Amino acid sequence: MKSEYAEVIVDLQINEVDKPFTYVIPDQLREEIDIGYQVEVPFGYRKLSGYVVELKDETDSDVKELKEIIGLKSSLPLFDRELLELANWIANYYQTYLITVLKSIIPSGDVGRKTERIVRLNYSLTDIKSELSKLSKRAYKQREILKYLIENQDKNLTSTALAEKVDTTPGTVRRLYEKDLVRYEEMEIRRDPMSNIDFESTAPFSLTAQQQEALDQIEDLRKKTESGTLLLKGVTGSGKTEVYLQAIAKVVNDGQDAIVLVPEISLTPQTVKRFKSRFGDQIAIYHSHLSAGERYDEWLRMKRGEANIVVGARSAIFAPFSNLGLIIIDEEHETSYKQGGHPKYQARKVAVKRAELTGAVTVLGTATPALESYYQMKQGNYEYASLDNRIDDRPLPPVEIIDMKEELEAGNRSIFSRKLTSAIEDRLAKNEQIILFLNRRGFSTFVLCRECGFVLECPNCDVSLTYHADKTLLRCHYCDYQKQVPDICPECESRYIKYFGVGTQKVEQAIKEEFPTARVLRMDVDTTTRKGAHQSILDKFKNKEADILLGTQMIAKGHDFPNITLVGVITADTALNFPDFRAAEHTFQLLTQVAGRTGRGDIVGKVIVQTYDSDHYSIQLAKEHDYETFYQQEIEARKELNYPPFTHLINLIIKDEDEVKVSKVANQLGGILQQQFEDEGLNANILGPIPAPLAKLRGKYRWQIMLKGNNLSKMRKLTSCSLDFLKDNINLGSTVISVDVDPIKML
Repeated sequence: MKSEYAEVIVDLQINEVDKPFTYVIPDQLREEIDIGYQVEVPFGYRKLSGYVVELKDETDSDVKELKEIIGLKSSLPLFDRELLELANWIANYYQTYLITVLKSIIPSGDVGRKTERIVRLNYSLTDIKSELSKLSKRAYKQREILKYLIENQDKNLTSTALAEKVDTTPGTVRRLYEKDLVRYEEMEIRRDPMSNIDFESTAPFSLTAQQQEALDQIEDLRKKTESGTLLLKGVTGSGKTEVYLQAIAKVVNDGQDAIVLVPEISLTPQTVKRFKSRFGDQIAIYHSHLSAGERYDEWLRMKRGEANIVVGARSAIFAPFSNLGLIIIDEEHETSYKQGGHPKYQARKVAVKRAELTGAVTVLGTATPALESYYQMKQGNYEYASLDNRIDDRPLPPVEIIDMKEELEAGNRSIFSRKLTSAIEDRLAKNEQIILFLNRRGFSTFVLCRECGFVLECPNCDVSLTYHADKTLLRCHYCDYQKQVPDICPECESRYIKYFGVGTQKVEQAIKEEFPTARVLRMDVDTTTRKGAHQSILDKFKNKEADILLGTQMIAKGHDFPNITLVGVITADTALNFPDFRAAEHTFQLLTQVAGRTGRGDIVGKVIVQTYDSDHYSIQLAKEHDYETFYQQEIEARKELNYPPFTHLINLIIKDEDEVKVSKVANQLGGILQQQFEDEGLNANILGPIPAPLAKLRGKYRWQIMLKGNNLSKMRKLTSCSLDFLKDNINLGSTVISVDVDPIKML
């Protein structure tokens, strides 16, 4: 007997409640309905969507007359019990609503399957040939269509495509349909995001001794009954991807599924190409730059078992696989694995949890491990394998540090140091390729009046506007506010308006002025907005249609171009100047990764790093490619200051358009938290409330409370209790409180 009741999480427009509601399953749905189905339900006077999270034979609901589910809204379950268990864990750990997590797991948008009407012969070959002889000689185009269909029965052609084959119109096909000689069939069409990419099949490479050892360790972990995590630390160019490929081959041969996460959309085309060349149609691709239809079709292929390997960005961790054997997180240190919007999950942590639930193995691969990951390995919680040498023992590129203060003292006011200028000229003369890296887009960082010091700021955000020369606009990179550059200062009416700072557009202009024969490609957020732009830029550079690739951090990792012999870092100080305890770590990682883009071919590469802080240990140790010393120095600083991994953080951001109200609510919440922590005797620090570093963003004022302590479970519990108490005792109205557990960004 099928269950009579279903527990449904209702998709409310605002998060009014965070609990399932009990509904009666109508008789006609009892054979079909299951956990994971999207349903339509009555909720008050409304009809809303919801998701079935539990089936029950009895109900403990105190509602006398339970309402019935109206009907199904999905043709198949959108998640299974294992993904539901993972969703519940995410909602609990990251203190967010379950409905918010479920909507992150399922394919986005109300997208159905795409079909096309194709043309088929309506009779057997013998009968069609007989009918063909009866056709009038004047209907020669109809005869040609029938002959084509007889010779190409395996082709799936629409009326238009078929008509083009014999140089006629769809009307000719329609006349054959009216004569009952052909019929139309609806055929499901796959929206393939990889249809425009050419693939050549590749075979496994011979492994080095260290690669083989890493592969054996993955296999040993897979043979254990419990899940396990391996940290694979390999210098840039050491062949981590080949280890991934051969590990996946073993998983697939055993009938299991594999997930591969990459941190940047820009890495996906190259990574997909390598995996697709090895595994063909077993590969699905999944990330936010696909159309809703493409995402749905790729999700459906995984759900049906037509693809058992997925390569994608953060959301691919929720692939609908039922027999997961391996999760690989490439460049595991990347901050982009932390979701910015709700639910604010860290994909690396979610991957380890999903592997734990399924008995799968997680591989964390990188040249520069996140400090937390390396610490977990040191504590014995992760297995460890290392690839210490590049393939064919190619040397790591020498790194030269240029102190830009000395350049200025020597009279050089150019963006480029004398050494970098000379090196660029040398590479251009040799027809070798160059990468120039700058972690800032736009033309200038800010526009300032030299008369009174006034800086043009965004009216919605507490940041200066960035000048974009191509459109002669000032633009906010947080809310997209735009305005024309004024001719005079709005404050003192002076005409002495000057651009300060350096963005990618300004560097691009400087390259064209100093190296007029150089062909330049710029790759940043502004040049990669349209679909396929990442792939187009990288393909042009790979095909040597450009000499210099200029870009932000999306060019700093993962790409493998053997003709690059020079990498120039325009300024290494950007990340160091952020108010963030991870600033040194991010700087070291970024410099190490961008340096790894050169010297991958037969020619030894060179890296030139320009900086105004040449003595900083993160820059000096990146020069030496010395992760171990950097880790030891940084971990001691974290321990002394009691920052992760020695403690946990919860960041609370209070937002409202009313500046007075947001301050009042923040102080009330701070007081409640203080009382809760004291009552429970919890040894934790409450930092704030204070205005957030970005005190205004997208028109809302922001205050911040940071919780720091060792007992994360108790911190989460008391945070939830405090928020509930606040909501019960005051009317929050338009005030929004955002909770970020294990935050990456402090802004």
